[in-house]
Amino acid sequence: MAYPLLPKQMPERIKKVWQKSNLLSLIIFLAIGSVVATILKLNHLLKEVWLWLAVGYFVLVVVIFVISQLLIPYRYKFHRYEITPEDLAFQKGYIFRSITYVPINRIQHVETEQGPFLRKENLMEIIIHTAATDHHLAGLDVEEAMTLRKQIIDMVKVAKEDV
Repeated sequence: MAYPLLPKQMPERIKKVWQKSNLLSLIIFLAIGSVVATILKLNHLLKEVWLWLAVGYFVLVVVIFVISQLLIPYRYKFHRYEITPEDLAFQKGYIFRSITYVPINRIQHVETEQGPFLRKENLMEIIIHTAATDHHLAGLDVEEAMTLRKQIIDMVKVAKEDV
């Protein structure tokens, strides 16, 4: 049986944000590894086992980066959402897929965020807060995000009045 896909998909520009985020993570982990390797070398400890551990660390960081970059198209395909009068649905995962349904009447408040990578691509993130957790929907067009935020708030008001 094929896994159902929700109808709404993010703009393709979110792929660039994910690529930049992966690149930043790579740079940070390589910098941390370089600092640790330099400290070990200055203390004359970068020999035998420590040398192999350092090489293994750098190889692992690069392999994880390459795999993350290669999986971006799959991540994009399964990163979706849907809004119904009763609930919001968030779909994610390309290997282990999941759909999370959040009942409208359980939503406490809605936030919008925009980091530098999202801002550069004219995208925004909506965060749906419930009593139990937060649900993130990153990569919406700014106009769409603001419209969606207003729509969710209006739906929550109607749901709270009905209770």
